[in-house]
Formats: sequence, C-alpha cells, structure tokens
Amino acid sequence: MTLLLVGAGLTILMVFITRQLTNSLSPERFRSVMRLLLPAYLLLNLYFTLLMREPGEDYPIILTPMRSYFAVLGWDIQSFHVVGQLLQGAWEEPIAFAFESLIGIMQNLILFIPFGFLLCGATDQPRTSRILLLGFLLSLSIELCQLFFRLGWFEVDDILHNVLGTYLGICLYRRAVRRSYSQ
Repeated sequence: MTLLLVGAGLTILMVFITRQLTNSLSPERFRSVMRLLLPAYLLLNLYFTLLMREPGEDYPIILTPMRSYFAVLGWDIQSFHVVGQLLQGAWEEPIAFAFESLIGIMQNLILFIPFGFLLCGATDQPRTSRILLLGFLLSLSIELCQLFFRLGWFEVDDILHNVLGTYLGICLYRRAVRRSYSQ
C-alpha cells in the first residue's frame, strides 16, 4: 500500500511540476529538469522493487498470462490447462473478490507511470515505441533480478502492467503539456 501511495503522490507532483515549468522554462531547460528527475525516480523504483526486499525461498515463477486478474476474483489459476477449463465453462469455483490482488495490479501500473512521463519529457522527440521498449526492458530487468536473487515473484503480468504504466505515463505527460500550452 505504501508503494501505491508513493507512486500516486509522485505522479501528481510530476504533473504539477510539468504544468508549472512548461511555460516558464525554455524547452531545452525543461528537458534538463526532466533528465535530472529520471535518476531519482529510477533509484526510488529500484528501492521499492529490489532493495527493500528480503531474500526468500518460496518465490515462484508465474508465466500464466492474466493470472492477476483471476486472482482479483479469488481464483488461483496455476496453469494454461486451468485457463482452458475456465474458458470452456468447466470452472466451478465461486467468485471471492480479493482486494490485495487489485492493489498489486495498481502498484505495478502506478510504479511505471513516472518512467513514461519522465522519459517523454526528457527527450526532444519522444517516440512511444522506444519509451515502451525501455519500460519493457526495465521491467524485465527488475523481474529477472527478483528471480535470480530470490527477492520476489517473477510474473508475466507484472511486466505487462509495468509497460501499461509506462504508456499511461506517456499519455499523462502529453495531456499535461497540451493543457499547459493551451492556458
């Protein structure tokens, strides 16, 4: 929950700073400010995803796509075979909403919004595909470190949510800059 609050606060702060600085600084100076904020964000991201965690023995590798969405419904989907049963209507477990899984999804989204936002602001001609690729590579690197150092679960869904968070950051940046220039 702390990660969710820190991420939301950081995102709101970035939008505020962007709206204030866009009109008062030259474009090059503005990009310099964004480039200064990027390493601070990366350190904060690494702290929450790797450095604050204790190594453990029971961290699994979860390659089942969309597993976290099923977990929100209280279903423990462990394999593609079970997904097939669900799609064929052979699944009989009742829905039991799991708030913790929803928080996990939101944390992964919010954690990478600043990444897309800052990268978009730090480059003079931001390309969505390149920023998304960097978001994917950062997310994959974090997941692999969690796997190798036994610091957390390796989940395909985390990578998906992190890339989606990067995209939301790009969209948020573009909207904030457009509003700043129109005022």
